[in-house]
Amino acid sequence: MAQQSDNPFRSMTIRCLKTQQSDYDEYCQAGQKSRPDRSPFPRKVDLWFAGLSLAARKKLVKPADLEKLKKNEMADIISGDIFNTDGWQAQAIMLIAIAFEENLKVILNPRRMMDIANGLAAAGVPYIVKMLNEGSESPIWNLSDAFEKLLQLGPVTEEQAIQNQLAEALYDL
Repeated sequence: MAQQSDNPFRSMTIRCLKTQQSDYDEYCQAGQKSRPDRSPFPRKVDLWFAGLSLAARKKLVKPADLEKLKKNEMADIISGDIFNTDGWQAQAIMLIAIAFEENLKVILNPRRMMDIANGLAAAGVPYIVKMLNEGSESPIWNLSDAFEKLLQLGPVTEEQAIQNQLAEALYDL
């Protein structure tokens, strides 16, 4: 049985851009017949969290960019109560917010943390959707391949990546 933890986001709403609602409908199994090969995310929060994680890893958004998101451009996905039993996700959101703000005091403002998370997820979901569609396989396998490549890169700098490509090219000669 899952252990309940303190969830600072329990009374908040997880949101997405209205323009992304069709992506959530297409790639999430919630409310439809399960087809994991075409809709690899069991819940909408799973796609949202994947977008959040990717955007945080790639540093896709700056604080000023989040302020541009207007409330009327956003749509509700699900209640923050979803994190009541999975405390690790709430903790991850807190850690991402701290890194994003470069200030530990952000944890005193759950609304700000959720705004950061919603903004990052909105920035990351288009990349996830792109990963789902790039390749010749079904979306779940395309995503798996894309994540494998992403994780293999690790924290390599762009210069190191170019050097590695050159080394591989020279080796192939």
